[in-house]
Amino acid sequence: MSLKTVIKNEIEQSPNGLITFERFMILSLYHQKYGYYQKNGPKTGKRGDFITSTSVGDIFSRVMAQVLIKDIQKNEYAPVIVDAGSGDGNFISSFLDEVKSVDHKFYEKLTYFVLESSHYHQQLIADRTKHHTVRIYPSLAAIKKELPKLNGILFSNELLDAFPVRIIEKQRELVEVCVGLNDHDCFEEVYIPCTDPEILNWLACHELQVSDGQRIEIPLAMGEWLNEVGSWLSHGKVFTVDYGYTNEEWKAPERRRGSVRGYKKHQFIDNVFQTPGEIDITTHVHIDAIKNIGLSHGLLWVDCMPQGKYLLKQGLLQFLQQTSPDDPFSREHKQNRAVRWLAESNQFLVMIQEKCQKKDDA
Repeated sequence: MSLKTVIKNEIEQSPNGLITFERFMILSLYHQKYGYYQKNGPKTGKRGDFITSTSVGDIFSRVMAQVLIKDIQKNEYAPVIVDAGSGDGNFISSFLDEVKSVDHKFYEKLTYFVLESSHYHQQLIADRTKHHTVRIYPSLAAIKKELPKLNGILFSNELLDAFPVRIIEKQRELVEVCVGLNDHDCFEEVYIPCTDPEILNWLACHELQVSDGQRIEIPLAMGEWLNEVGSWLSHGKVFTVDYGYTNEEWKAPERRRGSVRGYKKHQFIDNVFQTPGEIDITTHVHIDAIKNIGLSHGLLWVDCMPQGKYLLKQGLLQFLQQTSPDDPFSREHKQNRAVRWLAESNQFLVMIQEKCQKKDDA
């Protein structure tokens, strides 16, 4: 059986012959056997489908290690870090190497939780962190059994953009974009009146205005995650690195068709229905929603800054090396290219939220 068959069967067995785009995305990315993130094989870097900040070397992890050490010590958080959506383990290994090098005493006290649902990535993480102590869990619920409240840091890098989304469009009236089958047994978009109270409530709560002809994603699953994290954090910070737009930025003409994108071998895939399970599917996150949901749980909005600018502010240039013109492929040249790439990586945003422990809760 293929993933296409799994999805087709679910569509055919549904009461109205449709599934939401959110369900299509869940099956495409997270199906236990056929989902993109569950399958073996590299997802990032030259051999994968897309580039992340950790694909260009260890500099990003080393900068963030220095940032989080200082932040935990300055604010007297517990030495606890939860790394959500950890991927292939390269970030974790380099991060902990840097922590150990910079502050060995802190390293000895640090508890590092890893949240990763992919069995393939769990094994990669275990293999790449053998010389460190990390605790790997498949879900936030599993971590919460050991850690009912979080005092420390929750960090994620390009996690939220992979959360499944609903899609709506304004065609005079508001419609939801669902997935059905056409006469050729291929996946197609089907529009139905948008009456789901969860979607309507999202639009109202986050003051998201949709103009005629505009399409936009509604990240209900992301909202559930943010609510769970917000209530779980008792004292500390949430560092979220991702790409996204504010409500105002969503109104731009070039964004009127939404932000759903597919990627395969570093190529943009316009039709995400063609090869489910074989491509990465992403969307831009809703920045105002991240901010507002956090505020509803007492998380202050500390900062939202382009990643390149943020890393420069945090000392990125200290990693530049002296080089010789004789060998452009040397380790030093490679590291300097990584530094320059990160300095210009302003397509990503670093969002920081903080919750301070009340004195009577201390």
